[in-house]
Amino acid sequence: MPLAILLILGTALFRCLRPWVGGPENFAPMAALALCGGLYLPRPWNWAGPLLCLLVSDAVLNLHYGLAIWTGSTLAAMASYVVIFFFGNWLARRPSWMGWLAGSLVASILFYLLTNTEAWWFLPGYEKSWAGWVQALTLGLPEYPPTWTFLRNSVVSDMIFTLVFVAGVEWAARRFPQNLRPRLVRWSFRPAR
Repeated sequence: MPLAILLILGTALFRCLRPWVGGPENFAPMAALALCGGLYLPRPWNWAGPLLCLLVSDAVLNLHYGLAIWTGSTLAAMASYVVIFFFGNWLARRPSWMGWLAGSLVASILFYLLTNTEAWWFLPGYEKSWAGWVQALTLGLPEYPPTWTFLRNSVVSDMIFTLVFVAGVEWAARRFPQNLRPRLVRWSFRPAR
């Protein structure tokens, strides 16, 4: 349990500090936490932790940017993390390194599609048509960086943080087996038996 709480707090802190320390937009461990929660975190932290982390960090960031505490984007992100959590639970029944890396890519794409579709639907700058949706998924609005860069940053960060979470927990499970059980076969790309 202390590992779960430390992981959730560290994730929220990392996301909240980005505007002050710099770094690419959308480079955050949130989707990796939602994905890996199903494999490692005890209930109810496996689903509540990522959502709580999102709510707290969104409140901090939205206030920093002069927005409402929670916005429609928060709800879209929550919906995507719930979908990613269920996907992570499905992957947990087939634990393998390749499965988790591929799952990380799928989680990035799910998050990108759901949150950009929400932006397209609710932001007045987008035409409510196929062309407007494609704009929301590629170029975005003129006053912001292209949205494809958010997907790129999500893929990179989700891969890195999924590797860090899985490798860190697997290492700790092998180092301290009395506290945690490893879920993946050591350095193998085959499912654990």
